[in-house]
Parts: sequence; C-alpha cells; structure tokens
Amino acid sequence: MNLQRRRALRLSLAMAAAAGAALYLKPPRLPGSATTPRLDLDRLIPARFGPWQVDRVAATFVRAADRRGVQTRLYDQVLERTFVNDQGQRIMLSVAYGAEQSSDMQLHRPEVCYRAGGFEVRDSTAATLQLDQRSLAVTRVLAAMPGRPEPITYWTVVGGRAVSGGATLLERLALTARRERNDGLLVRVSSIDADTARAYELHEDFAEELVRALAPADRIRFIGAALPG
Repeated sequence: MNLQRRRALRLSLAMAAAAGAALYLKPPRLPGSATTPRLDLDRLIPARFGPWQVDRVAATFVRAADRRGVQTRLYDQVLERTFVNDQGQRIMLSVAYGAEQSSDMQLHRPEVCYRAGGFEVRDSTAATLQLDQRSLAVTRVLAAMPGRPEPITYWTVVGGRAVSGGATLLERLALTARRERNDGLLVRVSSIDADTARAYELHEDFAEELVRALAPADRIRFIGAALPG
C-alpha cells in the first residue's frame, strides 16, 4: 500500500471512528414529531466544486450516506467524504441529518463524540464564517491524539435556522417548537494540521466554495435561512 493510499485510509478510518464513537449516545426519537421532505445528502453535496473534488482514494473506504445512516442508527443519514484540492490539501466533511430534532444534535457535537473516541478536545471557541453574503455562527475546536492534531469547524441547523454550538438543548427545542420544521443538520469540517489558524482559514475557503456550488434552496438546508434584517 503506497503512502497516498495509507494516508487516505487513515483519514477515512478517523472519520468512521469519530462517528462510531457516539453510537451509545443515541436517545429515543420523540413521538409524534412532524417531519420535512426527505433530504438526500448524496445529492446535496456535489463531488466536485471550485478547486475541490472527492478524494477517490479515500472514497473507497467511505460508505454512501443512506447505508451509513442505517448502519450506525445515529441519524436518518450520515455523509462522510474526504475532499482534496488542486494543491493536495485535504478536508474531511461529515454531514449528519435527522428528520426529527431531539437531543441528537446536542449529544453528537464533536466535543462529545471525539472525547468518546479517545481524543483530547480543547480550545472550543465561537466564530463566524462569511458565507452566501451573511455571517454563519460556527464553533471551532481542536481534537488531538499523539501526532494527530485535528482542527474542527462545525455548525448546526435546527428547524431551518443555524444555531450556535453553545446553544443549550432547551434553546434548540424552543426554536423547533416555534417553527413547523423540526429537522436537524450537523455539518463538520476538519483537517489534520498542527497550524490551527491555517486550518481554520482553509475550512472557511472550503465551506465558501461548497455553499456557492449549492442551489439556493439547498443552501438554506445547509446553512439555514438568513435572519430577518
């Protein structure tokens, strides 16, 4: 196995471990909840956009969104992809979708599931990304194992609105109760890089290119509707 394939395998196994670590945290679904039209993550996320494309070497180790969602039973769907740009930089993207928002999105925050997977998690901070001509509230956190620093940027969309990573479960459920939609989407962007400032800048560039490539309706599902001005 050559170096590139070993590196891709390590990235993909790390993504699977981070998702699988949270299996036992899965709470029961709330009965009687309304649902939104089914979201197809494989269709939503393009295989190529801007300078980024799916890393075909890593893709051989990553299952399709629907199959992975059924197997892990974490959400209705989980999509995991590794993208590489024309400079050879790699980004790991994980998108988890639940048609019924309960405590899932709170429990499966990276701070929780990465710790469950044996990572040291620190330096959690609130930040904003400038996407689609507006500010998106995100959380940045560093997960690390010996020799493997992984800066992470993530955000959550609940009931069609982006909510900060620091929002409490009660705040999230209150938001859901005020709206007809009660689905939830958790988007995680990460890379292996000891230089966190450089990594977070790359995460924003990646997210900007991805959002730009989405259809307008899909952008709302991915980053939430803009707050009224």
